[in-house]
Amino acid sequence: MLDYFGSITKPPEDVDKELIETFKNKAPEETLKIIISDLKNKKVITEYSITGWNMYAKKQLCDIIVIELNNRLQANNKKLKATYCLKNYLNDDVIYKIFNK
Repeated sequence: MLDYFGSITKPPEDVDKELIETFKNKAPEETLKIIISDLKNKKVITEYSITGWNMYAKKQLCDIIVIELNNRLQANNKKLKATYCLKNYLNDDVIYKIFNK
C-alpha cells in the first residue's frame, strides 16, 4: 500500500522480521515463515509504505495470522483427538482395515 508520490517503502525483510517478532511467543518461527510465505503467494502481503504499514497493514496482517494460527491449532487438535480415539478405542484389526483399504 503506497501513498502519494514520495512514499518511503518498507523493505519486505523488515515486514517479515516484524511479523515474526510479533508472534514469536505464540508459534515457532518456521510456522510463521510458512504462513508469511503463503500470504505473499496469495498477494495478501505486498509492498507497503512505512506510513501505510504502521497505520493499516500491520494490524490487518496480524489479524489474518491470528486466524490462521487458530485454524491450524483447531485442525491439529482434531488430528490429536482422532489419533487418541483410534489408539484407545478401536481394535488393531479394525484400524488396519481402515487404513489399508
